[in-house]
Amino acid sequence: MKVDNLLKKGIEKDMEQIKAPLSLYTFAENIKEENMKMAMSVKVTNNAKKKKKRNFRFISAAIVGLGILTGSAFLNPSMAEMASKIPYLGQVFKQKPATQVMYERLLNENYQDIGITETPGDVVNYEVRIKGATEEVNRERENITSIVESILESRGYDNYKITVKANRSEYMPLTEEEKKMTELASILEKELKLKGYDIIGANPFDSEIEIRIPATEIRVEEIKADTFEIAKVNGINKSVKLDIIDIEVSARQNQWMNYLSSIGEGLASKKEFKVTNYGFSYKNQKMKIFIYTSMNQNDSFAKETVVKIKKEIQSFLSSEEVRNSIIGEETYELHITDKKKQDFQF
Repeated sequence: MKVDNLLKKGIEKDMEQIKAPLSLYTFAENIKEENMKMAMSVKVTNNAKKKKKRNFRFISAAIVGLGILTGSAFLNPSMAEMASKIPYLGQVFKQKPATQVMYERLLNENYQDIGITETPGDVVNYEVRIKGATEEVNRERENITSIVESILESRGYDNYKITVKANRSEYMPLTEEEKKMTELASILEKELKLKGYDIIGANPFDSEIEIRIPATEIRVEEIKADTFEIAKVNGINKSVKLDIIDIEVSARQNQWMNYLSSIGEGLASKKEFKVTNYGFSYKNQKMKIFIYTSMNQNDSFAKETVVKIKKEIQSFLSSEEVRNSIIGEETYELHITDKKKQDFQF
């Protein structure tokens, strides 16, 4: 795997395509369906405009299991010696995301309706929300803060603050229109699959009905026509568009995101790295990684810190586990920027 030279040419265009990290978990917030009692969503932390359309069809409540290298393992001298040879970011990768560990610990302490968000910045803000009135939560604040703090300290994190609030999210019943569209989505998926089409998902909520299919499914016009007819029979007269997904590329991007999540959490949570956020742009089997810092170009410690960040990322991404993964020999560019989002040239 090689690291491309940092080039300013085209950076503005790439910045427009940067996606926010997917590792910022939010648990069980604003649940709308009975079978979504413990859902997790992504908290977007960039400045891009949020999509206003409702995107119900591809909701996922899965927690990615990354394995865990617990503190107890380090009590064993041989394990401690082995761990010391793993790059710092590699150690972060071998643990569950901090927010997931917090959720599980608090759930074990019998707290309910737990919501946790991790928001990078000059200091990473871990916001914990639990069920109860403000007065009740105030009584539990010290205990919750202690639990979260112990998890972060066990990882060696020192760049964070903890906020504890009452979780006031309430059940919001679907509107009649939303019920109708939800039912239509289920009907479309079922009937299109019965016709033998390879369907990933259906979204009738927008002005057009969107059908997601893999790139290997070539019966494009037939799917459009059948979707239109099925919707029409069910009282919906909308045009149809297809979202064609390259499954292999999607799988590679998801694998990249597992690594980038660890990079983001590990760097932002340690003061020494001065990292405030991160983003990525994945195109033509090339990953562009953007690490944003709070440093100025002329800071006396900037060069040393940038070199340290590069070393950590390069060491992690060139490790055997990563090299043997789905990423293979794909290339990546690493952009480390100052507080004005200008690349450091170190």
